[in-house]
Amino acid sequence: MHTQEVGESVDMGQLTPYPKLFIVGCPRSGTSWVTSLIAGHPDVLAVPRETHVYRLVYEPFVEMPTWKWKKRLQSWKGILRRYGLKPLLFGFQPADIWRGILREHQILNRPDSHGLHGLVDYGDLRSLIKAIRSQVPETNRGLVQAEELIAAMFDRFFEQHGKPGQVVLEKTPMHIRYGEQILWRFPEARIIEVVRDGRDVCVSYNALAKQQRWAQIGTAGAIRQWKQCVEWGELIRERPSLSNRVHTVRYEALKADPDRCLQQIFQFANLAWHEQQVKEIVKAADISQVQQKGDGQYVRSGLVGDWKEKLSEAEIAMCDQIAGEQLVRLGYKAGR
Repeated sequence: MHTQEVGESVDMGQLTPYPKLFIVGCPRSGTSWVTSLIAGHPDVLAVPRETHVYRLVYEPFVEMPTWKWKKRLQSWKGILRRYGLKPLLFGFQPADIWRGILREHQILNRPDSHGLHGLVDYGDLRSLIKAIRSQVPETNRGLVQAEELIAAMFDRFFEQHGKPGQVVLEKTPMHIRYGEQILWRFPEARIIEVVRDGRDVCVSYNALAKQQRWAQIGTAGAIRQWKQCVEWGELIRERPSLSNRVHTVRYEALKADPDRCLQQIFQFANLAWHEQQVKEIVKAADISQVQQKGDGQYVRSGLVGDWKEKLSEAEIAMCDQIAGEQLVRLGYKAGR
């Protein structure tokens, strides 16, 4: 495949839009399982890791230019590591953020890490940033340029790995926060939102926290994050022009009848299928096929209703207090 050299011109309109499918939802809700099921289809090209592309590219332009000295001082270690001394002392300019994006790519570029290297290598990212900054006017604090860079990274990934007729599949659960931006920017895109009982999400978080620092947010932190993700999902579906491009998968329904749920997903994604094919994909992606699973692993037990045994009475009451309205609205009964 051709790899573009740094400084080479980039035609921003060179690719016919190809279908994109984004898997979102609260982390620990079963998004990895749903992704592995969809990726089993021969017409699907899966991005090999979570990219967090909106957090790493779009979000800095939204938030960092607004940071005052106190906020910057609180984050001084991360700022120095990714952006240098100048933005720490004087505030963020677009040029600082672009350098930070490149630096973040270098920091996260490991086989065991999520990040932008799931879409493009470092040389391609440099060339794309240079092209975007020269071809797209810098308006609204660089937000338009950031969106165009995200689109260009997906295009480069498809150029290098895709075939005509394939659907690109990307899973970053917290992209639910940017569901509207995704659907507005990519008219050819669709979103699959995975929803699971928030209390089972808490159990899964607590188990993973034994090995992963990022999961150490406690039951209160997990249920608050779940509530926020549910609300973000509701906001997308409230938009009449966007709601038909969002398909919600209930984890509990998927466990009960994975064949039927996968058929519905394929139909939503305009992917042709037959019953035997679905059965084979479901069998291949079954949790029993995962070698490393259990407490502390990314794949645990996948049980439904495990919270009844794993959460204390105090934790259950706290979940009801923080997110009881959302639990009931989604059909999850309060109490043990």
